[in-house]
Amino acid sequence: MEEVTGVVVWWSEEEGWGTLRSEMARSDVFAHFSNLDMEGHHVLQPGQRVDFLLEEYPRGQDGYFYRAEQVRVIGL
Repeated sequence: MEEVTGVVVWWSEEEGWGTLRSEMARSDVFAHFSNLDMEGHHVLQPGQRVDFLLEEYPRGQDGYFYRAEQVRVIGL
């Protein structure tokens, strides 16, 4: 895993997951609320810049072949 910077593309507060985008990944990255490194309510907003550990996930998760660990919003 490597630490990368990206942006939130989409987030479902209701479902607790969304997608991130980074130049270091060939496709969008799956992110789950349990991997957000933040206090309080675990939710992201589209357009927020984030740092995260990028993990390749060859067998896929909901059609995504990368997933994010330790997601942190930049500037919080």
